[in-house]
Amino acid sequence: MKLYAVWTLAAIMALADGADANRFGRGGAFRLEYSTDSFGVRSHGVIEGNGTKVYPLPQSSLEEYIRLRPADIKMNPIAATAGRYERQEVIGPHQVVGNRLWFGNNFYDGEGDRGVGAFGYFDTETRRYTMFSPPEVAPFEISAILVEPNTVWLGLDVFTEDISTIPGGLAQWDMATHAIRKYPLEFAVARITREGNSLRLTTRGGYAMLTGGKVQRFQTDKMGTIPIARFPPPPSHY
Repeated sequence: MKLYAVWTLAAIMALADGADANRFGRGGAFRLEYSTDSFGVRSHGVIEGNGTKVYPLPQSSLEEYIRLRPADIKMNPIAATAGRYERQEVIGPHQVVGNRLWFGNNFYDGEGDRGVGAFGYFDTETRRYTMFSPPEVAPFEISAILVEPNTVWLGLDVFTEDISTIPGGLAQWDMATHAIRKYPLEFAVARITREGNSLRLTTRGGYAMLTGGKVQRFQTDKMGTIPIARFPPPPSHY
């Protein structure tokens, strides 16, 4: 049974946050499309004007999946889904920078559904998507994004047959060279924000601070905030 309610709740929380209703581009002519699919309310692309022009998010191809996720194809051969490449990749966390909407994609990775992790931007001047799928990112969906002048930071996780996501770490992508550095983490990153020389990585039950390549974790409860060595495993229905 697919966990549709989790996606629906996430979408409702995002909409309640207000950011998804914002318009962007020249004259605020663009906004995210939101509609209901089998997982709930999610964004499947960008709308221009009054909705007469829709730019659907490009979906990964079977060839890309085989090339970028070789380990998964060995565990889950295409024959297991009768040769069909079933995926529903949607726009996840996002940030407007000038005339571009930067975002990471989300997808369910289980029970016959697959996908290729990607991030990139929709350019409102050219009305085109530019997508990136480094091998270090391809096995994961994007849980959080922060775009800075020279760097894109990405929270990575896997949404599969469970009530919680599987942490995939933090990725640092250089805009000029496309070089990528990964920081292994035992927790899923829900939000990334800049605080001086550090990054705050918000997660369930607390946050972590990345400073000079080192991660310091803090757990928050009714008693306050205390430093910890590691976050506990996410809850599971297994």
